[in-house]
Amino acid sequence: MSVQNICLPCNCKGQADYCEDITGVCFNCKDHSTGDFCEMCEDGYMLAPSPDGRHTCRPCACPLSVPSNNFAVHCERGGAILRCKCQEGYAGHFCERCAPGYYGNPMAIGNSCKRCDCNSNSDPNLIFSECHNVTGHCQHCWGNTSGVNCERCAPGFYGDAISAKNCRECDCESGHCDMHTGECLPEVSPLVLGCDNCIWHLIGDLRLSNKTLDQLKVGVLNISTGAAANDRLKYYNYTAQRLQVHTHIKKNQYNGSCGLCFLVLRRIRQMEKKLMSTDGRLPPVREILSRFSTKLTDAQGSLQKAASTIQQTEDRNRASILKFQGNEVISHEPSRLLLSVTLFCHLYSSLLFLCLSNVSGYHAAIDGASEKLMEKTERLSLADRDLVQRADEHADELDRQANQLEEDLRESDANGFVQKAISAANVYNNIVKYIHDANITSLTTHNLSQRAEDVCHRNTQHTSLHPLHPFTDRTPQRLEFTLEVAEGTLNRSAEVLQTITPISSKVEEWANNMRNDEYSTVAYEQAIQSAGEAVENLNVLVPKLLDKLKVVEQKKPINNVTTNIMRIRELIAQARSVAKKVQVSMKFNGQSSVEVHPPSNLEDLKTVTSISLFMRVDPDKDPIEDRFILYLGDRNGRKDYMGLAIKNDNLVYVYNLGGEDVEIPLGSKPVSQWPAVFNYIKVERLGRHGKVFLTIPSQSSTDEQKFIQKGEAPGTDSLFDIDPKDIVFFVGGVPADVRLPPPLSLAPFVGCIELGSLNNDVISLYNFKETHKMDVITSAPCSRYKLAFSQSRIASYLFDGTGYALINNIERRGKFGVVTRFDISVRTVANNGVLFLMVNEDKFFLLEIKNGFLRLMYDFGFSKGPELLENNLPKLQINDARYHEVSVIYHQSKKVILLVDKSHVKSMENPKTTLPFSDIYIGGAPSSILKSRPELSAVVSLKGCVKGFQFQKKDFNLLEEPGTIGISSGCPEESFMSRKAYFTGESYLGSTAKISPFDNFEGGLNFRTLQPGGLLFYLSEGSDEFSISLENGAVVMNSRGTRVKSHKKQYNDGRTHFLVATVNSQKYSLLVDDKDKQEKKRPSSANRSSSGPAVKTFYYGGSPSSSFKNFTGCISYAYINRQDRDIEPEDFQRYTEKVQTSLQDCPVQRPPAALMSRHREHTSRAKQSQSQKGDLSFFIDDQEPSELNIKPCYLSSSPRATRQAFHYGGIANSRQHYTDLPDSLSERSHFSLSLKTHSSFGLIFYVSDVQEDNFMALFLANGKLVYTFNVADQRVKIKSEEKYNDGAWHNVIFIRDGNMGRLIIDGLTVLEDRAQRSNVSWHVSSPLYVGGVPPERAQKNIQRNSAYSFTGCLKNLQLDGQWLSSVAETFGVTPCFEGLSEAGTYFSEEGGYVVLDETFDLGLRFEIVMEVRPRVASGVLLHYGHGVSVCFQVVVLVNDGSREFFTKVSPIQGLCAGNWHRITVIRDANVVQLDVDSEVNHVVGPLNPSSTDTRKPVFIGGAPESIATRKAWVGCMRNLTINNSRVSFSKAVLVSGAVSVGTCPAA
Repeated sequence: MSVQNICLPCNCKGQADYCEDITGVCFNCKDHSTGDFCEMCEDGYMLAPSPDGRHTCRPCACPLSVPSNNFAVHCERGGAILRCKCQEGYAGHFCERCAPGYYGNPMAIGNSCKRCDCNSNSDPNLIFSECHNVTGHCQHCWGNTSGVNCERCAPGFYGDAISAKNCRECDCESGHCDMHTGECLPEVSPLVLGCDNCIWHLIGDLRLSNKTLDQLKVGVLNISTGAAANDRLKYYNYTAQRLQVHTHIKKNQYNGSCGLCFLVLRRIRQMEKKLMSTDGRLPPVREILSRFSTKLTDAQGSLQKAASTIQQTEDRNRASILKFQGNEVISHEPSRLLLSVTLFCHLYSSLLFLCLSNVSGYHAAIDGASEKLMEKTERLSLADRDLVQRADEHADELDRQANQLEEDLRESDANGFVQKAISAANVYNNIVKYIHDANITSLTTHNLSQRAEDVCHRNTQHTSLHPLHPFTDRTPQRLEFTLEVAEGTLNRSAEVLQTITPISSKVEEWANNMRNDEYSTVAYEQAIQSAGEAVENLNVLVPKLLDKLKVVEQKKPINNVTTNIMRIRELIAQARSVAKKVQVSMKFNGQSSVEVHPPSNLEDLKTVTSISLFMRVDPDKDPIEDRFILYLGDRNGRKDYMGLAIKNDNLVYVYNLGGEDVEIPLGSKPVSQWPAVFNYIKVERLGRHGKVFLTIPSQSSTDEQKFIQKGEAPGTDSLFDIDPKDIVFFVGGVPADVRLPPPLSLAPFVGCIELGSLNNDVISLYNFKETHKMDVITSAPCSRYKLAFSQSRIASYLFDGTGYALINNIERRGKFGVVTRFDISVRTVANNGVLFLMVNEDKFFLLEIKNGFLRLMYDFGFSKGPELLENNLPKLQINDARYHEVSVIYHQSKKVILLVDKSHVKSMENPKTTLPFSDIYIGGAPSSILKSRPELSAVVSLKGCVKGFQFQKKDFNLLEEPGTIGISSGCPEESFMSRKAYFTGESYLGSTAKISPFDNFEGGLNFRTLQPGGLLFYLSEGSDEFSISLENGAVVMNSRGTRVKSHKKQYNDGRTHFLVATVNSQKYSLLVDDKDKQEKKRPSSANRSSSGPAVKTFYYGGSPSSSFKNFTGCISYAYINRQDRDIEPEDFQRYTEKVQTSLQDCPVQRPPAALMSRHREHTSRAKQSQSQKGDLSFFIDDQEPSELNIKPCYLSSSPRATRQAFHYGGIANSRQHYTDLPDSLSERSHFSLSLKTHSSFGLIFYVSDVQEDNFMALFLANGKLVYTFNVADQRVKIKSEEKYNDGAWHNVIFIRDGNMGRLIIDGLTVLEDRAQRSNVSWHVSSPLYVGGVPPERAQKNIQRNSAYSFTGCLKNLQLDGQWLSSVAETFGVTPCFEGLSEAGTYFSEEGGYVVLDETFDLGLRFEIVMEVRPRVASGVLLHYGHGVSVCFQVVVLVNDGSREFFTKVSPIQGLCAGNWHRITVIRDANVVQLDVDSEVNHVVGPLNPSSTDTRKPVFIGGAPESIATRKAWVGCMRNLTINNSRVSFSKAVLVSGAVSVGTCPAA
């Protein structure tokens, strides 16, 4: 009812039948609508208004608008763009692909993304490439495992890969053993046999031996190149050796048993001779294969170098254009001179260029006005020629200063010397100069904008004719916008300069004092404070300045100014990283203090907080009193905090989680009894449980001593919750204005402290915000012996993926000689990383980990490109979290040898060149070095530990090298533990422990999920069950049927939540996030006796037997109160059952931008189901010939090819036809495919109606993808900005939805366009063309040079997530073969033929010459009418209409050995001659006077089924001539079936 008491109809958008009679609120909204007036849609649905006022809720098309393939949490349409918020495990703008760590095909209806399952045998640090994102096959098995799911031990290893995870190397001479038992050869027990049994056993053995030898003979003939061949040869050696041993044993066993045996023994000796002969033939074969493999590797390297060279050439060309554009344009193109004048102000140059373009466009109308404008422009350009020169020199000066900044940064890394840490201030001095230069650039920009305004203003006065009015009206607006941008940039630069200026004078003064050794504490404090604050401000201001510059950069390529400012930002971040790793102590005098930068991500501290440090006190000099050590918490001493102090001669760990203070004193070792050395301290909190550790290093008469004390907070609060704005981290003391909580309000510390880590991240006192009364003159830092503790007796260095060590002038410790040796010991789980690198101009020498395997590459200016040593041998895989000793021995005149763990693994021939280097980088290198060569551009820094580095057996202390940046000492074991796990809904983790979940239990964990249900923890004992689960978004604990449920029901919000479940004799308790607490009194029936704390099996994330749904999401920092162990975070790496679980960081809802860059490998998103029709697995599976009496050819009839991929091209109309198009295609279509090509032009996809009035096409134009279709008489045309003809796989999605079109490339580039008209009828008909179209088709709608077939490969073609029906017709399309290719025309085993044009007439007299390389033993090479067939063995068959006659040639060398053969056929009436490789035969047939010379089609490689009497030929053909006329297959009348014109697979 309205205000006027008038009854109005319910406003429910047609989605409800009733509403509240007073308010109008609707009841029971239908069709997934919700809201008071059914005006909104439920999650997963999108509002779609209709003309009649009704609102419909359509499923989000994320990626498909069907419930089974809608993977969005919710979606919304912003303008014409659909935005999808994807569920966990999905990625892309439309959730169309799986996120890293998942596999599947969301585009296939009914399919989804599942978590990779590698049985926890994959590299835990490689979530982005753990398994193939379509097949789910694990890609990086470690722990000596292999298999699709890393489920078995690798060849050469044995053990249990799933449960025990103890795959060990076989201890056998052959290197082979039983993968389960490790048994090398079965022991033969002596047998007592009669003569008859003796003979029968020997005959059986001999038959087995003969069979093995036959198999060996066939196998050797069929050996292919590569690693598989080497493995096969090893097996043959092993088989031959086993037969020899077995035969020898049999001979000894049976000798003397019977006289008849001597006859048999003679046969045994003959067998031994055959085996020895066979074994002697294997080494030459192996050597040949090795050479083939080397040549293949060299060829691959050459291709990679060629691609890199092209990229490098493009980069240099682009740089040259930017540098010389001004001079070139001045002399050649006056119309573009204005672009060069304003090289450092992109926006203004674009504006003036637009001005020129528009004036030129009106040239005819204004009759000469354009020429006047050009003259003005030329005069302006000539007047500012000096400005161009000054701008170029200014860019060079900026680049020089950037190099100086990098040198200053390198010097600023302390690595054991506090003076080096102080010299870091020079970095900020250079930053001052940098920003000053940026300011000058902005002023120049401002001046240029004024000149541009004047020029356009004067020109518009001279050209004031009417056609220019629209342009002149817009010009002041554009110039006004230009001025605003310039002023904004100027203001921002001034603000940055103002931020830097206050410390400029101080830095200069400090630098002078340091050089004169006249520095003071006051100057030190002030300069450090100013520098720190400047870096903080710069981190905010520089991004804003860069954002201003982006407005300019959008119009033109990036110039030197912006590039150098980006470089500054990179170096500032690196400077902070360096500061965090300065492992130097500070000495506190009882008045000083240091405020350290607190951690930026406080979420990581909520559940677990751990701080480690080294502390030194001297009880003899400074009596032990109650003193403050450190504090992490609220600035005002309220809320949650944690700290460390000395109280009552004890080290005391103090923390508060919102309730009472907890103090844990370490009373077992009073501080007054500590030795005056650095002692290691660690405090740790897990939930409400705390621990303090003390380790005293071994002295001359005592061993290393360890002490521990535990405690826990009263109450139930478990989270460390602090406001990020108020958090502070003080060490040694606090300023007067900071208030500490009462337990820590003590006197400042006296002694030396060196910080170690915070939650396993390295931290340093030198990463401070501010120091107070810190006098480094009177209180010099204490030196710490870094090898004092047992875990670091051997010097080790931690590389975090950002730093590196640089050894300058390495020959100061040893000389490069005839033999040069490098040794490095590495421990890592990373997939890629530099071990060491030497660079000298264009020469380099690199040892790295690539995909988990060692890889050596070097180039000293070789004409053939870099030398490469790489292999996937198990011994070369070293990313298994264990230390491996890697040695490279470079022999100047012989070989380069690679050793792993002192065992020879690989070697290669050396090009007899001296190592031309003097410096060496360890663990990484500066970005400028890595970008200097294309081969190094993809190299990444090491993330792991290095235990030592030697050159010529001489050790180096990497931390003491002046060029070292951003590494630290030690190798914490925590870096290789797994505290987090991700579950896919089909996974779980299982282990055993002594626990009593029904009587006395406490367990806690973090969880994060988007699913409303799932099992978090489970244990069963007979019929009794204990579980913690998520049900409809609420947390539920169930113990023997008693359920405790959280009050809140929205814990599936994708955020991290922490729960604690407890059971005692009185009650059950459940606490979530310290706020949602629920309890139930324990019923008396639950007090029945149980088995007590026996060893029980429990599970996280699911169970193999529970009826609960398994969990989908993340579980981290879980703990349970084991009876035989202290409470500590569970290490999932140790669990015995790991089913489809990833022990990596939990994936987030949306992948970060870095994950969506095209830096990663190109992958396909589609996956064909097992039941899919038209399965093309025979493209890659070897098949034996159907004829049992014919041996297979040396070359396989099925060359290696990309699965389900097809190759198009070679002829103008190469294509496939698809029929049976669905009716929905007229309204909406969603096509997806993967593309690989080098073509600049060509048609990829086309469909239309009969008249081609309605059409849709995807094609290439100048290497760019173009998607177009019509809407009535209008066209939607979308063109990519980048080129995609780079020979790499690219995933393409093109969508038509009414009048809207969308083109998505690689999930990154999303382009969209729409026509003005809508609701227009649009229909197309079969067939749908892929790869090309029939002659004369598509030219009505597509530019002529793109209306022909493209050359390249396609795979995974789908419509609306469904595979298209099987191909109806094929013309010149073959599988997409991999590997090297050669010139020729290839006839594939799928069948096909070529029909020559009528100019080639055979008649009664002809000569045919061809070269062939067969892959089958029989097939039709040529067929002409019913008269002539050239078949393969080789046979020429002639049928003159009444009789047949033939002749054949069988060359001695055979026709199937993989060689090329030349065949010549000459016919003269009834005489036919056949010549094969100079072996000749002929036949004279009967005369047939009725024979006529009529024209008939000539078929090559086969014939249509209606006339073919023999199967088609498979192989390569080239140089076909008929009657001395060269045959061009590209001009053939018809190329039908699987025929590739122009290229053949070479292997």
